[in-house]
Amino acid sequence: MTLIMGGVAYDPKVVTIWDGFRTWFREQGFDFDYVLYSHYERQVDDLVAGRIDAAWNSPLAWIRTERLAAAQGRTVRSAVMRDTDQDLTSVVVVRSDSPIQSIADLAGKTVAVGAVDSPQATLLPLSYLREQGVTDIDVRRFDIGVGLHGDHIGGERDAAKALIAGEVDAACMIDANHLLFGQEGTLPPGSTRIIGQTDPFDHCTMAIIDSAPAAESEEFVRLLESMSYADPAVRPLLDLEGLKQWVPGRTTGFGPLTRAIDETGFYDADGAVTAADYRP
Repeated sequence: MTLIMGGVAYDPKVVTIWDGFRTWFREQGFDFDYVLYSHYERQVDDLVAGRIDAAWNSPLAWIRTERLAAAQGRTVRSAVMRDTDQDLTSVVVVRSDSPIQSIADLAGKTVAVGAVDSPQATLLPLSYLREQGVTDIDVRRFDIGVGLHGDHIGGERDAAKALIAGEVDAACMIDANHLLFGQEGTLPPGSTRIIGQTDPFDHCTMAIIDSAPAAESEEFVRLLESMSYADPAVRPLLDLEGLKQWVPGRTTGFGPLTRAIDETGFYDADGAVTAADYRP
């Protein structure tokens, strides 16, 4: 029986990655195929409906999957993650020459964020600001790649550009992209300061629905976890996917995003999309 996985085509490299993994799986004697989606909401719908067996989900998609499945009397599990998906943080940054010294100083200021559905650059950092008591801010959102749950970092990058251009007082982004934007020159070296950082959170996870064939599901997870960074056949694919090792999935790192979703009503308790200004 062929195990079918869903993935979201946020970048052309997704085809290269999963074509390569498909070839490798078949060389191990495992019958695997994948389908690509233009946005996460349709992928989640198909997973819970049993039209696919597994889904390489964003953290936002994971929470909706879990809620939608539970509402329909189904179960889903977080089967495997990348080693780079756990214990991440987002940061709030200002220009180095800014008079702003603390999160409290953002009151009345303009803060740039990523797309409406970006966990790392919008939902989580804005929840963090609310937790810190900062609610009277003007949020400037950069809706690039809506429906991709922040996987397309164009909005995050545009928020950083707006900060450097002096169009906003602060910008929100995941810590890894703060480093990336410095390396690529979007944020010139020494041009920014971090004034706040969220609690750790987890990112993507491979979700497997209860209707997936049991033996094939277990073999799928086993093979993913067996991939070695020392193997020249898979190392380039792991590099493209941003990991060195697949690790067991967990759900303990989704608490901060769950709070952010409930604070904003992005999804309701049954997994329905209820964010008024979200159109994937």
